[in-house]
Amino acid sequence: MDNLVLLGVLLILTVVVGSFMGIFAFAEVKSLRGEVRRLRAAIESASGASSQTVSPAVAPAAPSVAAPPVVIEPVESPASIDVPVPSQSAQTIRREQQDLPDLHQVAGDFTGNSASRTVLPLRESFWERVQQNWMVWLGGACVALSGIFLARYGIEQGLLGPRVRVALGLITALALYIASEVLRRRTGGSHPAFAALAGGGAITAFAAILSAVHLYHLFEPGLAFGMLAVVALVTMWLARLHGPVLAAIGMLGAYSVPILVSSGGGNVVGAMGYALIITASVLLLLRHVYRSWLWLGLLAGALLWWLISLLGQQADGWRGPYLAALAYLLLSVVPGDWLLQRSAGGSEGDNSPTFGRITPLLLPSLLLLVAAQCLSIFREGWPSASLASALWAWSPLALVLLLAARRRVPLAPLPWLLLLGQLAAWMAGRLDRWQGLPVQLRPLPPEQQGVFLVFLAMTAALFSAFALFNYRKGVARFWWASLAVMAPLLSLPVGYLLARDGLPLYWWCLYAAVFGAVFLYLGSRGAGRDWHKSMVVWLFIGGHFAYSLAACLWLEQASLTLALALQAVSLAWIIRRFEVPPLGWLLKGVLLLVVVRLTLNPWLLSYGDDSHWSLWTYGGSALCAWLATRILRVPHPALASWAEAAALHLLVLTLWAESRYWLYDGHAFAARYSFTEAVINMWLFTGLGLVYYRKSLLADSFSRWYDGYGRLLILAAAANYAGILFNTAFSEPWAWHSVSERPLLNMLLPAFAGPALLAWLVSRWYLPGARRPAGLLSALAAFIWISLEVRHLWQGSIRLDTATTTGELYTYSAVWLVLAVVAILFGSWRGWRSCYRAGMAVLALVIVKLFLVDMSGLEGLLRVASFMGMGLALLGIAYLHQKLGRVSAARSP
Repeated sequence: MDNLVLLGVLLILTVVVGSFMGIFAFAEVKSLRGEVRRLRAAIESASGASSQTVSPAVAPAAPSVAAPPVVIEPVESPASIDVPVPSQSAQTIRREQQDLPDLHQVAGDFTGNSASRTVLPLRESFWERVQQNWMVWLGGACVALSGIFLARYGIEQGLLGPRVRVALGLITALALYIASEVLRRRTGGSHPAFAALAGGGAITAFAAILSAVHLYHLFEPGLAFGMLAVVALVTMWLARLHGPVLAAIGMLGAYSVPILVSSGGGNVVGAMGYALIITASVLLLLRHVYRSWLWLGLLAGALLWWLISLLGQQADGWRGPYLAALAYLLLSVVPGDWLLQRSAGGSEGDNSPTFGRITPLLLPSLLLLVAAQCLSIFREGWPSASLASALWAWSPLALVLLLAARRRVPLAPLPWLLLLGQLAAWMAGRLDRWQGLPVQLRPLPPEQQGVFLVFLAMTAALFSAFALFNYRKGVARFWWASLAVMAPLLSLPVGYLLARDGLPLYWWCLYAAVFGAVFLYLGSRGAGRDWHKSMVVWLFIGGHFAYSLAACLWLEQASLTLALALQAVSLAWIIRRFEVPPLGWLLKGVLLLVVVRLTLNPWLLSYGDDSHWSLWTYGGSALCAWLATRILRVPHPALASWAEAAALHLLVLTLWAESRYWLYDGHAFAARYSFTEAVINMWLFTGLGLVYYRKSLLADSFSRWYDGYGRLLILAAAANYAGILFNTAFSEPWAWHSVSERPLLNMLLPAFAGPALLAWLVSRWYLPGARRPAGLLSALAAFIWISLEVRHLWQGSIRLDTATTTGELYTYSAVWLVLAVVAILFGSWRGWRSCYRAGMAVLALVIVKLFLVDMSGLEGLLRVASFMGMGLALLGIAYLHQKLGRVSAARSP
């Protein structure tokens, strides 16, 4: 048995040693082959040049112009070879360059100096790399698996104790590390095979340490944590020599260490600090070795621990500093800009050759961190601790971004996005829906409102102060001027909504009015003293917004939307007065926000029913959009089109809201839908759909929007009519109960005669493809209306589930017969085949009804009289039809 064990161990050692020797031999053969190619190329170059030597007797009289010589860098070696390289023609040079594609690579291998190589390889595809390196990768995986299988064999056979197994694993890992480094130095350069050896050592070390913790309990989790971190860091630093594949192995292992050795203590904050250390290490590596997936990998690993922290409450108050530290590392480590003073596009203090390639990834990465902070605020809510803890939690990232963006124009929008995101997160965290009521915004508890207001004021002061400081630098002044002015003004309504009880109402209005007065005074002063246009424009915008806010705070929540709509008028005036069309995006954003806010109003905040707020909120917003259209119509027609589209949409919403307000006794958003409302919406949507269609024919830039919205309105009107018909056909009380017993002058006119008129209008002034179906629908709607009028005259109701008398049946036949005769005769006279065919269809219906229903119970003289009357009527119709047909034919040319 002992002999077998010894034989097995010797066999395994033979495989390992043989692998090493094979790799050594591979590297040595590669070096020798490179040296042979180098010497052969030099000899062929010299022999080719000597064969082209021309004797003086044959040489032409004019001296030939030689092409630039091919220069091979001198190499130093124990046995230096001096090979002259004479001038050659361009054709010879191109031929030799094709024959010697790896000249610099061979020279580097021959000299043993990797620094002398100047190879610029072309970008290879993934499959090309697989074809070239699959054997190397497979060999590295086999080496790593051999270490794991060795440990497994020892465990299964019980040959070695746990301590010896772990020690052998670590020794094997160290041997693989050393072997990769020795091979690199012997050959004078790196190779994927050497990186695979180092990667196998890293995996073996990870496996040995983890088995010592989880299987044998030899190490404490803290010690194992440190050892795994050291292995990961060593692996990543060796990647400077062996390439990015080894860096990926080290990075993956490093970010996974806290999970692999977790003791169940839940120290998430410690793991987040460790993740920052690993991130700094990877960024230091990126200063020398660039791969985009290294950047994406470190970002994913760092944000992974932020996501894990959201699962519990231990990291509350630390997520903000963690994200700020991560942002600082992303901004500073690779370029070496430790004070965040680097300007956009500048190279001062930049010692990293990879920073220019990482710059496109920087802005999206910071946007992710901004979104992460906003989600953290939404997750944590307002802390119950002191003001200092709130400032510590949510101010560091703002400081980092404000400092970093002062000289970098691409980063200037980030502080704006952070401010808006934080304010939105504070409000979203207080939204609540309970007991079937609409979503409501719950203010903070009274004991927290004072501290929250102080925090908002300090945060607004932070953004405004740094924005003014950055404004003086002269870079991205429009961004900094807007942030300096709007930060306190945007914080004011958020404070009012979440902590309104912290101050009396008149103080809120007074603060807004003071801001407005100060900003308008400064704007007027700046306009007279030639201040930069950006500051003057934003001071006027801020002053108008503050006054609008002060006026609307006297009212209720709905007035905040009106205050926002008033900014459309203010912005339109400023754009026209100061000639700043770039502010058009802000005008569009304001109008879009107002439209979305009022469109989704029934599903958002609820308001009181003690005031007619729907008129001045919806109607006032529509009026503001119309005024903005009038202001911008001449100088800026494109912006005027935006405002006009918003005004039309808000007009639709105003008419809809007002109809519901009067229908439901002031409850504009009551969860009801009556028969009367369906009729009103049918008229309203059809009329506005036609208006939008006519507008699409006149507008240029918004023709598709007008046409699309008009189609939606027409479809909504058709859906309302279909609902009315469906409920009437099934005798639902929702339909027949709304029609009074008064004959003729009742809801039958707008509900059933109205669709006939509306469909006729559509057939005349809507899309050409919809006109014929609309005409048919108009005739059908008229037929239904007349039939329901007959039903209502006999029954006093339009219920269809009651018995029908004989007189009512004969009335239907008589009325339908008159309709058929009129349609046939009118169609024959005017030459309208559709009208003629419709009349014939009604006539056929009347005949079938007479035979199957009306005359089925008649006998004797009544039957004779009925058939006689029917026959005479048909003969008269035929006579008039032929006569009118001849008259129509005679009139036609």
